Formats: sequence, C-alpha cells, structure tokens
Amino acid sequence: MTGSILRIGIDISTLLNHGPDIGAGRYIINLIRSLLRIDKENTYVLTGRYITSEYLPEIYDLKSQFPDSKMKLDLYNTTSRKLKSWDKIRFPLLELRGFKADILHCPDYLIPPTMNKNIILTVHDLAFIRFPEFNFDWFIKKYTEEIKRNARISKKIIADSDSTRNDIVNFLGIDPDRVEVVYLAADDIFRKLTETEKSTEVLKKYQLDKKYILSVGTIEPRKNFAALIRAFNNIKKSKTGSGYKLVIVGRTGWKSEATYQERENSPYGDDILFTGRITDRDLVQLYNWAELFVYPSLFEGFGLPPLEAMSCGLPVIAYGTSSLKEIIGDAGKLVETGDETKLENQLLYVLENEKIKRELSSKSLIQAKKFSWEETAKKTLDIYNKIIL
Repeated sequence: MTGSILRIGIDISTLLNHGPDIGAGRYIINLIRSLLRIDKENTYVLTGRYITSEYLPEIYDLKSQFPDSKMKLDLYNTTSRKLKSWDKIRFPLLELRGFKADILHCPDYLIPPTMNKNIILTVHDLAFIRFPEFNFDWFIKKYTEEIKRNARISKKIIADSDSTRNDIVNFLGIDPDRVEVVYLAADDIFRKLTETEKSTEVLKKYQLDKKYILSVGTIEPRKNFAALIRAFNNIKKSKTGSGYKLVIVGRTGWKSEATYQERENSPYGDDILFTGRITDRDLVQLYNWAELFVYPSLFEGFGLPPLEAMSCGLPVIAYGTSSLKEIIGDAGKLVETGDETKLENQLLYVLENEKIKRELSSKSLIQAKKFSWEETAKKTLDIYNKIIL
C-alpha cells in the first residue's frame, strides 16, 4: 500500500447486463469480492449502465457479504438505444452524473464516457482480431477501433495471460511496460465434492443414464464443439466409447448453427446433450460426475472452464493453444491445435486407462491450486496503487 486512501471506481456494466456466469462476469464478481475481502482501507465505487435488473441482486449481495467495506454503488438504469447513443457520442460523462473516483478500472475492454485520466483496462483476449472468420464484420470493425482507442488512453492494461499480453503488444502496438499479466482463478464453488455431496438428482434432471464426457463454453465457432462431436462420433464406434454420452454446457452464441447441425448429422445424436445455460450449483455437480473434460477451443485469452474442471479433479484434454498451455500446463493432455485425429486418440486413451485418469485427476487438483482470486486481487490492488504514484 502507498499509504494514501483511494477511491477506486470499477465499471461493472458487463456483469449487470450479462450475468456472472460468462467469463467476464465471473472475473468482475470474483475480483470485487476478493478486493473487498483483502482491502479495508480504500473505497470501491461500483458504476455501471444496465438495461436489465435481473443481475442487480448479485451486486446487492456484495453489500450484505461485506457490511464493513467502504463499497458504494453508482448505477444507472437505461435502455439499449440510449446506451448505444452514449457510447457513440461519448456523452454524458460519468462525472456529470455524480461519479467520483481517483482511478477507474474497466474490466472488460470498454471504457464508459469519462474524464478520468487514471484508467486501468482489462483485456481478456483479442480473439476477434486473431480470428476474424469466427465473428461478424461489423463487430470486428467496431470493436477493433474501440480496443485500439481504449488501449491507447489507458494508463495500465491488465492481461489474463502471457498469451494475451503478447497479442496486445503485437496487434495493438502497445509498450510492453504498460501491460501486466494477472491470472484469473476458478470460483470457490468449483471443487472436488465428497461422495455424500454429489447428487444423483442432477443426473436425473439431465437424463444422464450413462457415463459422460463433459465440455463447457458458449456455443460459437471458436470453441470448436463441432470437432468434439466428430471425435465423439468416432470413439462411439469402439467398445469403450459406446457406453458414453457427450454433454456440452453453455449458452447459444453467434454462428452456432454449424455446431448444432453436427449433432443433427450424428448417428449418435441421442447421446449428445446440449444443456444450455445452467446454474453453478448444477455445473459443479456435472463436473464432479463426469469422467473426462475436453476443451477443443482454438483460442483462449485465459480459459476458465478447464480450470474449473481441474478444481473439481477432472482429467483434462485440450488443444495446446494460446493461454491453455499456461493454464493447464503438464496437468492435462494437450493436443496439437486442430488435429482431430489426435484429439480422438487421446479421448480413447484416457477413457481406456483408469491409471492415467487417476494420475491426471491428481495433477489437475495440484495445478488448480496455483491460481487464486486472492492473488488476483493482490496483484490488481498493487497496480491500482502504482498508477497513483
């Protein structure tokens, strides 16, 4: 600590509008919880513009969880039309609505209209620049311009991984000294459950009458679930694979049609389940009942689902791409990116070898403990203090 008491603003608009179960939402809610837990000196002003009140209870719960904290709320109810207008003309400024802060942390790419000069920007990934074929032209143009502008005016940029840091430096032309890596962590709810804590009700709810392979993520091209379905089709032909289902958890995103079509084309479609968006209470149960977690994503800025799976003691197979090499390390089986044959072979290899499954499970738990939200909060708080010096 520098000795000075700060008034720290955090823009929580993403959490307010999209919830705590997407990557950026998990980051925001867990970072704030951990900051409030370790920091009793500074005042945290949570600001945000929201068009739905659905997730307000998440914020109000923070007040009850940390009654002694110096947390203040400065939230604005608006409409989608007004929100787009404000962002386009960069007005009205937050300060004109009464917002005051020594620094402003914008934890998901975007910076609201503000006159604050001490801005910290978190960039989770540059997937839309790295893989434009996975997104829409209008989105790529709009947010490429936005991220370049925001990176330029920020005093410090936080990257989720070394992989993302390198992309920020290389694609946005940012001085490496302005970018700091701060890893994320899995939410505390994701842990290995005891046998008495595991509930068969969840299995009944999702009609899981067989052993299953699990994957988690938004249904969109970069997550590459179509490749996983094709690999699953092939292992189903074997004696080992015939007794398994494939469960994919996650909300429907953009350009998802090809993924769902792959299931429709599969001769084993009845054994392929898309659950859609589910509660964390159900998700931790699904992690704990699964035999194996597979993450065929082609690119990640961090990759929370494999870390959640490892926290639950699941063996993990993933493509060895981008940040996943950092997060999974040697605790899981990393396959050459895009090699569907090797993905399929590793699936069968792990499923057929109980000893390998146990070893990977043990490694997962050890690897997951290297990441903690307390450490994330400490490093972030250190950045807050540094830019005021």
